[in-house]
Amino acid sequence: MGQNFVPETLKIQKQKFGSVNSNKNARPKFIIPPKDTPVSHYAKMLGMSNEEFMQWTGVKSSVIKKGTKVPLPMDKVPEGKGIYALAKKYNMTLEEFCKLNKIPKPYNEYKAKKNEEFYVKSYRLEENSKKDSGSKNSVKSANIEKSEFLTDLAKDNEKYSSVIEGALIGALPINNIQWGSSFTPKEIADKLEKEANDTWGAVGKKVFDDMLMEVNPKNVSEVLQEYSKANDGRSLINRITSEITSSQDSRKAAVMHIYDALAEAKSIPAVERDKFLEELNYQFDSFGMVDTEKLDSIINDMLKKEVPQGQIITNNYTVQSASPETKISLSKKDGKYTAKQLQKDAINSAQNEAKNNFKQYCKDNNIAYNENDLDLTPIKRIPAPIVSNGEIVTAESAFLKPTTTPNGTVVILNAGHGGYSSRTGYFDTGSYSFIKKGNGKYAPLLEYEKMNIYAENTANKLREKGYAVVITSGHSQTISDKKSVSNLINRLEAGEKTSKKYSKTDIVFVSLHADSQPGMSGTGVCYDSNFIDDTKLADSLTSNLNKDDWIKATSSERNWNVPKKGLQVLHQSEDIPSVLVEVEYVNGSKSQNLDSLNFQNRFINKLIDGLDEYLGLK
Repeated sequence: MGQNFVPETLKIQKQKFGSVNSNKNARPKFIIPPKDTPVSHYAKMLGMSNEEFMQWTGVKSSVIKKGTKVPLPMDKVPEGKGIYALAKKYNMTLEEFCKLNKIPKPYNEYKAKKNEEFYVKSYRLEENSKKDSGSKNSVKSANIEKSEFLTDLAKDNEKYSSVIEGALIGALPINNIQWGSSFTPKEIADKLEKEANDTWGAVGKKVFDDMLMEVNPKNVSEVLQEYSKANDGRSLINRITSEITSSQDSRKAAVMHIYDALAEAKSIPAVERDKFLEELNYQFDSFGMVDTEKLDSIINDMLKKEVPQGQIITNNYTVQSASPETKISLSKKDGKYTAKQLQKDAINSAQNEAKNNFKQYCKDNNIAYNENDLDLTPIKRIPAPIVSNGEIVTAESAFLKPTTTPNGTVVILNAGHGGYSSRTGYFDTGSYSFIKKGNGKYAPLLEYEKMNIYAENTANKLREKGYAVVITSGHSQTISDKKSVSNLINRLEAGEKTSKKYSKTDIVFVSLHADSQPGMSGTGVCYDSNFIDDTKLADSLTSNLNKDDWIKATSSERNWNVPKKGLQVLHQSEDIPSVLVEVEYVNGSKSQNLDSLNFQNRFINKLIDGLDEYLGLK
């Protein structure tokens, strides 16, 4: 309980066995009044009525005599489980249990320490629970067994300890636990099934949704497996989509919450989310019940996936990342830093920035600010740095060959931002804003993540048209410092990435970005007017993008005339046609286009039409 609980009335005794409840923060097991004390004194401090306290402890009189040892009903969390399991054992709600034990919110983050004991309000009688709770025999049995329980409890407590100095105290520190929740995976799976069975239209209602939010990257695999095992192989997402009295939006949001948790746990590339969501939308748009066969297949494949340590897996290629303990030299800092340190610092820094920016976002958009409405999951996906010979470098894919007849051209696709500076170690997320998700929370919309998706999908379609592709991404400083693009061009010329040598006339460079906010350039093509090929390529791309009324790219006359040192990513690619393409705004109403698979497909198709036109392939 609180620090001031019964300070003047508890008789302090020395601890007999330090190995049991030796922590001074443990909850006392007895009340031993130093003088005759009314029951009301203790009942009030425990948040109970006098009658409830007397029933709880077995005290028969309204005054507890001096020196009387009154055991307080306690128990330990079942092995391998959380406090919810103990509350459920005694038919208590989690809130009731936590208030009695002075456990602060969020309740589900509380980790019971080894041998920690908690107050419980009633003794659960396993045999009696099977009988009619209203029968006289049942009540009599309950009273007998409860009395025996209290007697045994008093003996056990007396054997080990008495009251801990300082009186009953508050909750122990909250810690992260194995499952990221005080509920075990089986408890979560069972509770979700129970709510779905007991409640009409459970998905979207508080009890079901609160339990669903307990599913996280640490436990999602086990929750899905426990649910399927307990329900004859039926999947949890099938159960959710079948709740036809719940709204479509609620069911879709619930399914995507599960997908996102699993995708983070398994390091699934963001582009795969769009494919899963597309299938989910297709099923809801079709007639009849939602068929989750394909969705289940995707989930099952994800469950089987194991990501080798030190690698980042994307849709089309693998790039070698640093192992957590790899030492890294930074040109503008003293000493060496591990990859793990840099990643942790990047995530912490980005989270703090997101929290501050979210306040301003809410203010600018007349939204009531609540930090709990912010979903930081995208920031937690910031990858470890890419390292070569102890130095941070740009991520670079393998040489991705055409999947149809080759047309002889290589496109170097640069997914804007998304890397660490080789000078400072800072991670470059690019521009970002916030977007409201299906669960009602606002998540950061990060430029680098979205451009990775566009780059990978663009690569797929380019390869279908006969293009070869190499994808790069990283901090603009690192790209510049390491001369990543010019070195790549030289290697393509020498045939180092592939058996075929490509001349500079066969290589095109396209850097994909998302503009920061309305009022800037928006959708459009940036180029260096000092180079005729860059201008021609920009004109061709702009013309074709403008053929789609939805896209409406900036006309070539309004594009940026970029001097040689104006855009770092274009500095070193002046020997080949090079442009920087702004896909869409990150801020404002148009930012939703970045998340639209329809917009993405139309944009990529027009972009490729522009490349075909420039190269004389159409």
